[in-house]
Amino acid sequence: MDPHILIVNKPAGLLTQDAPGRQSTRSLLPWVAQLLRTKGESAGLFLVHRLDEETSGALALARSKEAKDALEQVFRRHRAERIYKGLVMGVPHPITARLESFLELGEGGIMEISDKGQKAITEYGVMESFEGYALLAFRLETGRRNQIRVQMADRGHPLLGDRKYGHWDPRIKTIRAPRCMLHASALQFRHPFSGKTVEVEAPLPSDFSPFLNPDRGE
Repeated sequence: MDPHILIVNKPAGLLTQDAPGRQSTRSLLPWVAQLLRTKGESAGLFLVHRLDEETSGALALARSKEAKDALEQVFRRHRAERIYKGLVMGVPHPITARLESFLELGEGGIMEISDKGQKAITEYGVMESFEGYALLAFRLETGRRNQIRVQMADRGHPLLGDRKYGHWDPRIKTIRAPRCMLHASALQFRHPFSGKTVEVEAPLPSDFSPFLNPDRGE
């Protein structure tokens, strides 16, 4: 096991870390720390980047303060390649695009597109279309809070199951999903100490399957 970095496949429904008023059993960090202890490993873990509670997939953790500082530089300088996959309402046109906007935090913890705030850049491509929705791949150039969810909702194609940013869309009631259908599918960066390329892929979780095989069982 790498002494500096740990990459986990985060399940949907878990917070990345403890939050005020939320049970620690619902957060990833203490769960992974306990698993490491059972294996006789050091349980010291530090967050480098985050995934939303409902987002699943590849998440990098640092195993020391030195590794945390080094990895934060990798992500801050946009030297980590991050690919997500998600299901969105409708089929975006054009089928590939580069989205650039400015995001700022609004009332109630809602991120909003405005003429100020932090710049957010996302590239997307339609992988497959279905009746009323599509599977997209996203490449993040920046890593702003709720970035993909906000930008896709702004284009009229919110993520399936995204009740935070897609509640206005009547289609969310007809195409029901168990959560916001977004998954961090791949992560690649240069190891800050060894210089070797770290490349991982997290396969789509099982709750995507009914949407990718809509005629299954008929």
